[in-house]
Amino acid sequence: MLIAVDALPITNLSGRHVLLGHLANLAAALGGRHRFVVLHHRGNRDLRRDLGEGVAWQECAGIGTGWVSRLLWQATRMQGLLTRLGADLVISTSGALIPGVRLPQVVLAQNPWCYFPEFHTGPADRLKAALQRLGYRAAQRRALGVFYLSGYVERRYREDAGCRSAHGRVLYVGIDDATFLAARERQDFAERPIEILTVSVMTPHKAIEDVVQVFARVRAAGVPATLTLVGPWSDDGYRLRIEALIARLELVAHVTITGKVTTEQLHAHYGRARVFCLLSRCESFGIPAVEAQCFGTPSVVADVCAPPEVAGPGGFALPPDALDETAERLVGLLTDEPTWRINSERALANAERFRWDRVSAPLIEFLDPVPV
Repeated sequence: MLIAVDALPITNLSGRHVLLGHLANLAAALGGRHRFVVLHHRGNRDLRRDLGEGVAWQECAGIGTGWVSRLLWQATRMQGLLTRLGADLVISTSGALIPGVRLPQVVLAQNPWCYFPEFHTGPADRLKAALQRLGYRAAQRRALGVFYLSGYVERRYREDAGCRSAHGRVLYVGIDDATFLAARERQDFAERPIEILTVSVMTPHKAIEDVVQVFARVRAAGVPATLTLVGPWSDDGYRLRIEALIARLELVAHVTITGKVTTEQLHAHYGRARVFCLLSRCESFGIPAVEAQCFGTPSVVADVCAPPEVAGPGGFALPPDALDETAERLVGLLTDEPTWRINSERALANAERFRWDRVSAPLIEFLDPVPV
């Protein structure tokens, strides 16, 4: 059977991580029975990897970088391409059924953004969110199977559509083996500076300003901590806002903003910090919190969306408006070695749940054999 994978919507780092991790496992497990062809465009051709003879890559011409041009191309041209390729099944990575495609579809549900109107900044965002919700409801009702990045995403789909999928399973994200390997070199409590680490794409719905406010409270409690913000910024305006806040709170000497870093540098940050903190308001999974846990670094997250379920016993989930309580938790992890050690061990144990060979199993089982 030939399975087409629609990678046209994949534009960000987390989407690449999810797709390539599961695709590598699918190819390894099902290569003798199924073949895969991955549809991409010139803007994301860096997805291409050698995943063996069972995975081919098809670049699709005539697609712009925006979501409108992608939808138009899918609605008018994708079915013709799938027919020429001889595809039997399509995996949609957008969370919705692909418009204009008549083949059975399996849907990966990765993004709850459309359910958060506070992050829709104008008419274009509101239109996109409305179309996404329509597509998600249709997928919930008509897709051959829907696989959700977390139990949280599954609940949002089900509540919005008012029904369960005919076949719905949680499909967690895996952490690369290279991260587990690098984590063998992690530092112990006394070797780590009194440092809070935040790793993310820095964008408004990640609530970086809350991390900075909490950090100010940690400093006010007399803890000589530092804060490191690692990751690219969604726009210069948001970075300027955060830098202005840091300056207003007189924290410039204690905050490091790195921007995007290499994988090796990222691993070094995870292994050195005493605690990870991200208080995001819109998260379908939360990869950095688990990556930090691989290094025995406890994580503190907001008690919203998927991070509480993902961080598990290796982290602490606190109400998003409870900044004082969050600061107290951070102070304990930063300064109390027995508390840190207990939670570091819990973090290591929790991270083991997210090895790639474990998390891909529900999708592999579903596709072999495909119930069409």
